[in-house]
Amino acid sequence: MLLWLSAALLLISTVHGQVVNVTIFTESQCPYCTRLLREQIWPFYVTRPGIMNLQIIPFGKGTCDYDYNRNFHCKCMHGPTECDLNRLQNCAISYFPLRHFGLVTCVQGLATLREAFSRCLSRLSVRSQRRLVECATTQTGELLNYYSMVNTHRTGVRVWPTVYVNGVYFDRSYPMATKICQETYWC
Repeated sequence: MLLWLSAALLLISTVHGQVVNVTIFTESQCPYCTRLLREQIWPFYVTRPGIMNLQIIPFGKGTCDYDYNRNFHCKCMHGPTECDLNRLQNCAISYFPLRHFGLVTCVQGLATLREAFSRCLSRLSVRSQRRLVECATTQTGELLNYYSMVNTHRTGVRVWPTVYVNGVYFDRSYPMATKICQETYWC
């Protein structure tokens, strides 16, 4: 009996002690997305590092097509600047898979790509800055936008931001921190 109880407690603590998978579908110029990332997710991420396995998919409502030269052209809900900023966010995610969230949050909600370059890239090495600028202004970034569009459309997202916690849709009717902490003992 004692052995069974020990095994059950170990299983429960393993399940609830795990890292919480959080997937957020965003648009770079959506005010609700900006509020979620800056006011809820970023502070939680900074104060409780290691609790979330965070996946951000910046694209939103929009489409991407390619022309006869196989160049992608994306159109975003809030206009061309949003596509520019989405590209920069997708490039950051691609180039810094484990350390992109600060940069993605910095870019979120800004007015122009130029503003994002000056405000958000200045702390990076010159080499990293060049790579991100090149990515965000070329077909490399547009291809990354296309991949985000495919992920967004496959999931059937219709409202932004859309959040999944451990693969289950979260309606955001209460704070994200509460939901994340319900999924782990690490809070």
